[in-house]
Amino acid sequence: MERKYSIGEFAKLTGMTERTLRHYDQTGILKPAELTEYGHRVYNNRSIIQLQKILVLKFLDLSLGEILAYVESPEQDLAQTMVEQKKMLLEKQKQIDTVIQTMTRVQETVSGADSVDQELLLVLIHALKNEEVRQRWLSEHESDSVYNRLHSHTAELELGKEMTVWASKMKQFIHAGKEPSDPDVLAHTKALLSTLKPEVEPLLNKETSEELKKGEGSLFKSNPYLFPSAFNKEEERFIEKVIHELILSNVPGNQKDDKNGSL
Repeated sequence: MERKYSIGEFAKLTGMTERTLRHYDQTGILKPAELTEYGHRVYNNRSIIQLQKILVLKFLDLSLGEILAYVESPEQDLAQTMVEQKKMLLEKQKQIDTVIQTMTRVQETVSGADSVDQELLLVLIHALKNEEVRQRWLSEHESDSVYNRLHSHTAELELGKEMTVWASKMKQFIHAGKEPSDPDVLAHTKALLSTLKPEVEPLLNKETSEELKKGEGSLFKSNPYLFPSAFNKEEERFIEKVIHELILSNVPGNQKDDKNGSL
């Protein structure tokens, strides 16, 4: 006589939870062998064999929908399914490895910083995720404009710790209500320019300088998807005002520390 099991007994025997067995029943993956007159689920030895098949397919990382399709059509070629599943898992493994590498680089970049703006973190992760595409885009569009030409030499710095910490500190200044002419803000910006100078200065010939003078509007120009700004529009305008203040401070007669205070 075939052994029968209540849902509690079957769950204990197989290591499944009653909740999972109910879900499998509702989705049609594993129906009980019968129902009692009170509607209680009853399983048998054939249920054990069926569950073993389901768990093997689940181990192969098939979705519940794929498992159901196999249960309903067991004549499917399992060997071919394994070939396709292995290919998919290898792709998934590659993606997981990429995510782990990106997370490691982000952690290394922000380590030691007092605090890093959350939006800035998302921009950094987006940049690292698309690093190869960004490099290819800059290579293809470097000659399109002076902005792209300059950006092609500074894009790598955007992924570094110094730039990330700088941007986070600048956001703190802005949120604290500092003015563009504030000495701390100006000093902070000068520090960034000193970092960029070795990369940018060799490109600033007469022709490039003229192009920059004729340029329209923002300093933040590029592909907006691949190179999203870490700053919103208001913050970008603030930084442009800071740059303007620095330019004025270097114009003879406009220095802020002019001892005579003359114009």
